[in-house]
Amino acid sequence: MKIEVTTTKINKRDATKYILRKIPLVSKVAQFNNIIGDIHIEYIEFKVLKYEILSKNKSNKFFRKELKKDLITIIVNTQNGHSESIDKIPLTSKRYVSKSRIQRTKIKDDDMIRCVKNEIIGFLKNYNNEKITIQDINVTEVKSIYKPYWVADFRGRNIYIEA
Repeated sequence: MKIEVTTTKINKRDATKYILRKIPLVSKVAQFNNIIGDIHIEYIEFKVLKYEILSKNKSNKFFRKELKKDLITIIVNTQNGHSESIDKIPLTSKRYVSKSRIQRTKIKDDDMIRCVKNEIIGFLKNYNNEKITIQDINVTEVKSIYKPYWVADFRGRNIYIEA
């Protein structure tokens, strides 16, 4: 399957070193087993959402209230729902990846768009001390990108490390 993938920064050897460094010493001594089973790369889907926000400033003027237009870009992890605002979309390249290495979304697109919209509204109400009325929030673009993660099987648990 051909997908848009961000670049990898960590190779397999560095990922194993990172995992072994994070294992507590007591766990290593008590179980006499610090062997990591299978390490492979998986691609987790992220959604890039671009929102257009139309708002007006409340003022004492009765006429000519300016309509302000803002653009916000948000990236959402579709596995756990974590979202964050970004300035630019990460650089991607098209790559062929087997379907067994791709983790699909656990969150429906409609629910995700609605929840992120509610987060934006809550943030704008708490952040701005000025009196602003939000006229409309529209989704202008939804794009899927995939980030590579090293997945290590360690004592029956999967440990994810961003590659």
